[in-house]
Amino acid sequence: MAIDWSGRSGRDQRRALWLGEAVDGELVRLEGGRTRAELVELLIAEANRDPNLIVGIDFAFSLPAWYLQERQLTPRQLWALLADEVLTPAMRQFGLTRWMNRPELPFWITGEAHARLAPDQMVRRTEQEVRVPGVQPKSVFQLVGAGQVGRGSLFGMAALHRLAGAGFRIWPFDPSGLPLVVEIFPRVLTGPVHKNSPSERERYLAAVPMRPDLADWRRPARMPSTLPSRRWSWPPGSTSCGRS
Repeated sequence: MAIDWSGRSGRDQRRALWLGEAVDGELVRLEGGRTRAELVELLIAEANRDPNLIVGIDFAFSLPAWYLQERQLTPRQLWALLADEVLTPAMRQFGLTRWMNRPELPFWITGEAHARLAPDQMVRRTEQEVRVPGVQPKSVFQLVGAGQVGRGSLFGMAALHRLAGAGFRIWPFDPSGLPLVVEIFPRVLTGPVHKNSPSERERYLAAVPMRPDLADWRRPARMPSTLPSRRWSWPPGSTSCGRS
């Protein structure tokens, strides 16, 4: 399965979050309409049904290593603090969602705060390694602006705490095993597709094998601008995804 994750709040989650399932290289399932919490519970139920489940999700699974090292945190401890909404003093006071509108450094929502971060503090090693033309990952510390991934990633790390507690292995932080959750970079796999262009999405999807009753999603009028324009795979030989 692949999840097109989102940091949107309230009812907007149901429009932004998508789930896709592929079996033997063919898309067999495409669903939206759930909140993050509902989606996590669905994944747990699916893993109970199929213990060999592998799930790819497109958010950052950790923060840059220096942040964890300064605070003597492991990734699992980071996820737990975010799940409890107590990573920082202000987050403890306001809760995770409200805190994102008034975060402490190194998280930022203003240009002034952004300027206080050194370039080598902004991204994880994995984001440095996947930079290619057309693929420029943004910092997880950025919590505002078009294309930002910070909000979704912080909500996502809290979700990882729930998934790990339910028995999922989180790659590459846990020993190998199933069911498994891996971090994915859809833009690395699609290349520089202009995902807001219906014609480009249609052209890309023309090569994606899918069940006949799902093929109607290829038509521009039906296609959301999120998951159906993204195709994913998990390369077991890769070591770049998900590291801090």
